Amino acid sequence: MRNLLKHLPNALTSLNLLSGSLAVPLALTGHLRESGLLILLGFLFDLSDGTIARLLKAQSPLGKELDSLADVITFGLAPATLLFGVQQEITPREPFGLQMPAGQLLISLIPFILPVFAGLRLANFNIDERQAHCFIGLAVPANGLMVLALPLILTYQPDSFLVTWLESGLFIPVYAILVSFLMISPIRLYSLKIKGFSWKQNRFTYLFLLMAVLLLILFRFNGLFLVVPVYILYGAILEARLSQVRPKSGS
Repeated sequence: MRNLLKHLPNALTSLNLLSGSLAVPLALTGHLRESGLLILLGFLFDLSDGTIARLLKAQSPLGKELDSLADVITFGLAPATLLFGVQQEITPREPFGLQMPAGQLLISLIPFILPVFAGLRLANFNIDERQAHCFIGLAVPANGLMVLALPLILTYQPDSFLVTWLESGLFIPVYAILVSFLMISPIRLYSLKIKGFSWKQNRFTYLFLLMAVLLLILFRFNGLFLVVPVYILYGAILEARLSQVRPKSGS
């Protein structure tokens, strides 16, 4: 049984990878809501694989590399294709193709810088020993969480302020550029990884989860998008305070 359980984290990571892979063709064929739900499923697998690996003490170099590969697909490429699909649906112009004006073609393809910067962020994370307690740069899954909210907002909250922003035609390229920068930026954010189940070890994570639930209750799918900006503010302030009292060897 122990031998079987040690493979559970990698199995969950593989399901994350599968979810992200399936989200890509769905986004490119206009099934935006279903693509977003698959990214959400991948996000849940991503949350569970690391937690279970720590609880079972089943971390491995293979699991670390597999997790990064899965994240590039599920939270880099899949959100890029989903943004591309949303862009095509909400600002209908001539069909996408090389016959489009060069400027319009370039703007349409800007979302695809996201998997490039996701790969850079994850490669750096795997070799950076300073990120035991914090993230340096925005964690790649945050991109997936924000993007998957957009088709749900379009479907269930069409009067949202985010729909107005999307219709401007500038929101998606600006979003892709800003988030790409944040992923490789030097900003330090508190890591919300769950370590066991004790309140003392996880109190800051539990407090953030409570804030996230309140955002979802108050703003529904808008709240799903807003969770990440709130995390950036919360994580940056918290990490700045904790880094002052943390032993230098653990920084």
